[in-house]
Amino acid sequence: MSIRIKVFLIITVIVLVISASSVVISISSAQNQIIKTLENDMQRLASGANEYMYNLMENLKMNAAAVAQALKGIQTYEANTVLLEQVAAYEDFRAIAIYNSLGKMEAGYRMGGSFPPEEIVRGEAGQAAFEGERIITTSYMDSSGEVVFYVFVPIDDYKMMRIRGETPATPQIIGMTIAGDYFNEHLLRFQSGNAGRILMIDNRGKIIADVSHSWVEEQVNFIEMARNNSKFDDAARMITRMLLDNADAEKNVDRYVIKGVEEMGEDIDDIIAYRPIAPLITPEGWTIAAASSVKESPFQRVWQMIALSGFIFLGLGMVAAALASGVIAKPFEIAAAAEKAKTAFIANMSHDMRTPLNAVIGFSQLNLTKRGIPPETKKQLEKIDESGMTLLGVVNDLLDISNIESGKFGIISAEYDLANFINDTAVSNLVHIGSKSIGLNIVPDEKLPARLVGDALRVRQIFNNLLINAFHHTKIGTVEWRISAEKEGDTVWLVSSVSDAGAGFKPEDIDKLFLDYSSQDTQQLRSSHGTGLGLALTKKILDMMKGTITAESIPGKGTVFTVKLPQKYVSDEAISKECAEKLKSFGSITHGSVDSSDMQRINLPNARVLVVDDAEINLEVARGMLEPYGMTVDCLTTLPEAVELVRKGEPKYNAILMNRWMPGMDGTEAVRIIRGDIGSDYAKNLPIIAVTANSVIGNNAFFLQAGFQDVISKPMDILHLDRLIRRWVAGEDIS
Repeated sequence: MSIRIKVFLIITVIVLVISASSVVISISSAQNQIIKTLENDMQRLASGANEYMYNLMENLKMNAAAVAQALKGIQTYEANTVLLEQVAAYEDFRAIAIYNSLGKMEAGYRMGGSFPPEEIVRGEAGQAAFEGERIITTSYMDSSGEVVFYVFVPIDDYKMMRIRGETPATPQIIGMTIAGDYFNEHLLRFQSGNAGRILMIDNRGKIIADVSHSWVEEQVNFIEMARNNSKFDDAARMITRMLLDNADAEKNVDRYVIKGVEEMGEDIDDIIAYRPIAPLITPEGWTIAAASSVKESPFQRVWQMIALSGFIFLGLGMVAAALASGVIAKPFEIAAAAEKAKTAFIANMSHDMRTPLNAVIGFSQLNLTKRGIPPETKKQLEKIDESGMTLLGVVNDLLDISNIESGKFGIISAEYDLANFINDTAVSNLVHIGSKSIGLNIVPDEKLPARLVGDALRVRQIFNNLLINAFHHTKIGTVEWRISAEKEGDTVWLVSSVSDAGAGFKPEDIDKLFLDYSSQDTQQLRSSHGTGLGLALTKKILDMMKGTITAESIPGKGTVFTVKLPQKYVSDEAISKECAEKLKSFGSITHGSVDSSDMQRINLPNARVLVVDDAEINLEVARGMLEPYGMTVDCLTTLPEAVELVRKGEPKYNAILMNRWMPGMDGTEAVRIIRGDIGSDYAKNLPIIAVTANSVIGNNAFFLQAGFQDVISKPMDILHLDRLIRRWVAGEDIS
């Protein structure tokens, strides 16, 4: 992603955050104000509906009482005639019946309606009427499937009779049936011209009137519905609050939401205000409520306008970001181009330097393995090899620092054996002692953990740099490597110090040791074959691993570098006493160079290997290193030729050493064709070892995923090559 795009995105994100924040704040403020207005409007509507509904109920009861008065003193055989007259006189009453104290109907007349059932007469409402109350029941579904209400009133004034001490001979009540849409029709007329809708709830939570839904016909009770469906929980909470709250107008406002319920027909998000219907006068315990949909309120339009304004502001901001990004990004683009050019230069330099270094180090190591070399010649070859390795170290350090700066340097953790790690690191660094009289003394803590989890490759790189630095600065004496560990939860802090017997540094120069392309004393570094890059690289790697490095030095006596880096805990198992003693005995080795002429190669007269490289000198080095094994070595300068040899299957090779970067077809393409397109068992299983001179691009994981079996870097190390030959050609288990 270019810097210009990054700057554009950063500015756009800032504008987006500002726009989104403004929109959210504005919408929230508008919503609060609109909801407050809705609450006030619904409170006023509920108050008016409360008074209207109370008068309607009282009028209904008075009409019922008038019917009772007309039936007072009438004999049963005469009642039907009077009932006919009363049904005709009061069109709201569809059926009228007389009931005795046992709930039995004594007389009745109806015009299309059904009589109140005897079980309801004997229930709570009927008994209240026998006690002298005038009462309207909740809604019921009658036997024909029609929703109805019933009105019960006593024929005699039983309350006054009880006060006077009188007892009626045959207590009677009358029950009247009214249509289920009676209250809906009156509420609809009242609501005309008012925003919102009105509904009534009985004392058990059932909806008994609602001008906008079919809830009355469906006998909806949200409290009961919530027991089987959690989507009704909010509505049930609101209804429960209605039944419990008092008549305080400030408190009797709520909001409820019903979403995702198919049987409701639509999602509901309502502001609702409610009042008990004259609770001190009416015995029904009903509640009147006024509700208004938030979705249908002006909030939706206001929200859309605010959101549109936010999008317009965001669009203008993006235009401004596009214009500003060019100006802001230009100096960064120049710096990025310079950094890219530096990385490309170092990558190219790596390839260009490693090829001649391959010849320098390869031929020197090859000749050092020969017997009978004159001592003076051998000494010169050792210095050539040492100088080549030093130059290779400088190239590697430059590449790693460049990789860190460009973000291509990664940390990959895995479990490793600590004792073997220390031993292998020490052995691989003996070559840097050269002909100097230097001893390496390893001092391991006996409680060192046997295994750790971390990036062993990068940890080894840290200690390689410290040991190389110590060997370079020590002319004679001992380099001491102390290793201990401190456990902290799941983390094990590996604490290690490397001390040399060199000239040391002045205290004011200590901080300069870890700077890029800088050192304490250029003349001193020249004399000790160093550039200071190793310490700078070590500091950068430790920073990535969240570790630390410190240095203490006394001029004329030496320097101690102390590293503390975190690794993951595996177990409490410590290294064995045998391993600890073996590491301690490492100090008996002096003059770290090993006589290469003593190297024992296995004899493989029946083996045949193919080496592919576009540089003749690299082929010559590889041939010289491989021929001592007694094998047949074929060389090619192009990869298509190698692919065709594998396709033909003759001659058959035990392994191929293949250069990664080649003109025309590169190594990964050649391996893809061999493994995939050719498809023979021979092509699929033939060991192919990548030979790479560019560590900026390649790494082991990449090559293994591409189909290679193993990797060796240029310049090829003769010991590393020997391990590869033993594993992939001879088939030895060297794990």
